[in-house]
Amino acid sequence: MSDYSEVMLAKINPEAELPADVFIFLNGKHVKFKNKGDVLGKEKYDLFMAKNVKSIYVESDLVLEFMDWLTDTKAEDIEDMVKEAGEENRDIIEDSLALKEIVYEVFSDEKLTPDKIEAIQGHVEDFVGKIQKDPITAQAIQAIMARNDDIAAHSVNVANLAVFLGMAVGHGHSFVLENLYMGSIFHDYGKAKIPAEIYANPSHPEYDHWIKQHPENSVKIIRKSEGISDQVFNIMLQHHEYYDGSGYPEGLKGSNIYSLAQIVSMANEIDNLLTQTKSLEVVERYKKVVEMLTMGDGTKWDPKFFPRVTQAFRLGFIGKQEV
Repeated sequence: MSDYSEVMLAKINPEAELPADVFIFLNGKHVKFKNKGDVLGKEKYDLFMAKNVKSIYVESDLVLEFMDWLTDTKAEDIEDMVKEAGEENRDIIEDSLALKEIVYEVFSDEKLTPDKIEAIQGHVEDFVGKIQKDPITAQAIQAIMARNDDIAAHSVNVANLAVFLGMAVGHGHSFVLENLYMGSIFHDYGKAKIPAEIYANPSHPEYDHWIKQHPENSVKIIRKSEGISDQVFNIMLQHHEYYDGSGYPEGLKGSNIYSLAQIVSMANEIDNLLTQTKSLEVVERYKKVVEMLTMGDGTKWDPKFFPRVTQAFRLGFIGKQEV
C-alpha cells in the first residue's frame, strides 16, 4: 500500500506537465486524479479553489523529486519572463509570482482571516513602494500575462494593469496605488466563492445570477474581516459598473461610479480580452485592446481617462505603430 505526501496547489503551475501521478483525497482514500505528463488545467485549478481544496498528493517516494520539479519549474518560468521583459524587471516578476501563490492560498480558504489580509497588504505595500521608485513596465506586465489565466493569475494581472493605468492617468500617491492593487486582487473573490457545482457549469440556471452577484458577495464576505479600506470595497463592488449605466450590480451611472473602480474595470476587461484572443499574433491582440478601450470612451468608462489610457497602451504595448 502506497504512502502519500501533501503538495500545496498554490505552488503548482496548472499548465505545466506533471512529473508524477497526482492524487486527491476523496471519501477517505487517495484517488488518482492526473497521470504523469498531464496538466492540471485552468478549469480544474479554479474548481479546486471554489471547493476550498488546497492540496493534492503524490506518492511519498516521489515527493522529493516532485518538490525539486516545483522549484525548477518556477525558476524556469521566471527566467523565461526575465528573458522576455529584461533583467531590470526581475523583481516585479518574482513579486507577482509570489503574490499569485498567496492569492490562491487566500481564495481557497473557507474563511478570510486577518493574518491572510495582513499578508497580502504587506506584499502590496512593498510592491507599491518599489514601483513608485521604478514604475511597472509594459514589458513586465506582458511577460506575466502571457502565462496562466486562472483566477489567481487573473487577479494579479488585473492588479498590475490597474496600477499601470492608474499611473498613466496621473495617480502616484501610495494610498491610491495600494487601493487600486488591493481592489484588483480581491475583485473576483466572490466569484471564487460561487458554489462549485454552479461555477463549473455555465448552463446552470443560477449561473448568471451568481456571476452578477459576485461583486456584492465579495464585499459581504470580506466586510466580516478588519483591515480593508472603504475605497477597496468600492472598487470591488463597482468594477462591473459602466459609465452609461448599463453595468451591474446597481446600474450606477457617470460620476456616481467610484473613479478607481473604473480603472480596475478597464484592467479587468483588458486581461479578459487578451485571454480570449490568445490565438492571434501578440500585436494584433493589443490592437484589439486599444480598439476596445476607444469604443468604451464615454460608454463603459469615464471620458476623463481618455486619451491618456489609450496613448499609454499604444506606447507601452504596441509601440509607435498606427492602430
